[in-house]
Amino acid sequence: MNKSNTSLKDLWYFFGLTLGLSYLVFWGPLAVLGIPGASLSGAAGPPWAIALYVIGGFTPSLVAIFLSWRQKTLRLMWKRLDPRTVNWKWHLAILGIVFLGTLGQLLIIQLLGLAFDLTLFLTRPLMLAPLLVLGPLSEELGWRGYALDRLQTRWNALTSSLILGVIWSLWHLPLFYIVGTSQNLYDISFVGFTLGTTTISVLYTWAYNNTGRSIWSAVFFHWIYTYTLDTLSVGMTPLPADYQWLQYLPYLLIAVVTVAIWGPKTLTRAGEE
Repeated sequence: MNKSNTSLKDLWYFFGLTLGLSYLVFWGPLAVLGIPGASLSGAAGPPWAIALYVIGGFTPSLVAIFLSWRQKTLRLMWKRLDPRTVNWKWHLAILGIVFLGTLGQLLIIQLLGLAFDLTLFLTRPLMLAPLLVLGPLSEELGWRGYALDRLQTRWNALTSSLILGVIWSLWHLPLFYIVGTSQNLYDISFVGFTLGTTTISVLYTWAYNNTGRSIWSAVFFHWIYTYTLDTLSVGMTPLPADYQWLQYLPYLLIAVVTVAIWGPKTLTRAGEE
């Protein structure tokens, strides 16, 4: 069996276990039974439901850790999670993209005649610590740390990003039906969410490929992006329908420009990977 076929076999194991556990064991039952987990609305569920909710959020990384352990590549995964593997210039580049994306979203808010309190970005810094764990670290060892490389053995960087973005979105689907989650509480459109997730997936791949397959680059990107997106959502609850569809437009434009400059095949310039 050649390397590409082996990688795809590993990939299907990863996707199958991650989606299967989330849908059938952790998040799916909460969604079907209408039981809240750790709720943002204050109506938290019983301890066992909270445990299912929290563990479910770690499924991508836990599955990746398990499979990497079996394949004796776990030590390499930890090395790729080291922040020191990413040049400070790429940290600035990621911050710059999120800054431009957020600026574009604020412009959309203004054009739609909506109100937003900018001081929220300064009054919510305590959210940065939990947001590093809940999302970036709980997911990225799986999505970028395990799945992306295997996708890129078969498809180019752009196609791999789009495939991963759609599957990443589908993994989130039960959250839209679990009482008290941000997706449920803010009445977020799943189609719009999928558009945003798939778009940002392209930019994560760009950072990942240009930093020598650094998992930390994806964790850092996910961390800062989630903080700004969550802050905007908190400041405009419930999210207006028009804004839900337009909020990802700035990142879509950035992704299009990035693909045009770096190229869809690898999303890297020669000598930069």
